[in-house]
Amino acid sequence: MRILSVVAPGNGSGKTLTLSAILGAFPGRLSAVKFTTVFKDGVNCPRTAKACACHELKGLYTVVTDPATLAMQDTDTGRLAGAGARAVLWCLARPGAQAAAWDHLRREHLSERDDLLTEGNTMVPVLDPDLLIMVMSAQVERARWKADAWPLARSANLVIINRHDSSEREIAALADEVSRQRGGRAPLVEDVCRPLASWSSPALHDAVAAVLAAPDRRRAGAAS
Repeated sequence: MRILSVVAPGNGSGKTLTLSAILGAFPGRLSAVKFTTVFKDGVNCPRTAKACACHELKGLYTVVTDPATLAMQDTDTGRLAGAGARAVLWCLARPGAQAAAWDHLRREHLSERDDLLTEGNTMVPVLDPDLLIMVMSAQVERARWKADAWPLARSANLVIINRHDSSEREIAALADEVSRQRGGRAPLVEDVCRPLASWSSPALHDAVAAVLAAPDRRRAGAAS
């Protein structure tokens, strides 16, 4: 199992669009798992509809597998399903339940042969991804940034600044800050709304391809 994870400082950065770009470039190659931390039933939910599955979370975690729920229009999971994911799952967990949720997900819903593309910050320490991608946008207010934004940005293999709807001045300021935080490693600057093949840099495509072509370190570790 190879794991590629996409994270962001906050909602609206372009995570799901970046996942969709990756899935479109590698159709049928990756299963997608969206992880959502639920602090209280219905609170801090990224959606406001009463039918949102966040309201169904009664225990420590829930894995949503219902095709109708996952394929709903104008939802992240619906977009991932339409972008070329081999399968889509949505895992909701309370704070502190990420490890238990991941154990359940692997045991009941995944195969060790699955290669995964995941969305969500809080699962990263548990997942230990083979490729960590941070997507940032100057349009996301700093007050909405998550506490783990800069630590994740510093440890990410790639940082992508989503240029969509941002001015060149805003992009340059954020890019300079990212470079300082990452010890001089410059971010990519791309419109993540566009297909991956049209991006100005092949870095993300090449990084994904390299991970998928590499030996599976998890299976190798289990075998030894």
